[in-house]
Amino acid sequence: MTHHPIVAVYGSARIGTDDPRFTAARALGSALAQAGLTVATGGYQGVMAAISRGAHDAGGEVIGYTVSSWDGLPANQWVTREVDSVDLFERLRLFSKADLMIALDGGIGTLTEVAVSWNLLQVGSSAQPLLMVGDEWVELVDFVARRLVVAKEDLALVRTLPSGTGPHTIVAEARALIGRRLGLGGPWESGHPALRSAG
Repeated sequence: MTHHPIVAVYGSARIGTDDPRFTAARALGSALAQAGLTVATGGYQGVMAAISRGAHDAGGEVIGYTVSSWDGLPANQWVTREVDSVDLFERLRLFSKADLMIALDGGIGTLTEVAVSWNLLQVGSSAQPLLMVGDEWVELVDFVARRLVVAKEDLALVRTLPSGTGPHTIVAEARALIGRRLGLGGPWESGHPALRSAG
């Protein structure tokens, strides 16, 4: 059976619907779904809801990785399949099984997800590419390169794009990274066979 690759998107729950970053995330969710990709988020509000809404409205599948221990918070209304975790660590394991991870605007939670994803890549426990979109992530990678104990190979594990990058450019980069991960010799296109690795 052929499945669409899963793109896990990280982002803050605190960004409101009137924030331009919400609008940008919704456009990205739509573009990902239109490209034939399944979207997974933490399933809650803010960036997660924006991505979910954009993908849902474009006819895509939306997975929500929720956490049952978080006072019964409900998934946002655009999630089409909820996968509940007992805690943050199980949730992170689910995210790490996606075919691509994308970090958008976020706070401490998003930073945690980025750090764990990057570390899993570093130690070889994950082969899923990590794409970080936003000037804050560009600056983070620069800080890591200058101030932490890392090798060039560690820095090469992640890809960054600046703030203001349009959804179609992000999707093109996503397709290229997924194609490389799946060994297709080029960008992943809707219709390529791909095994779903999460869910």
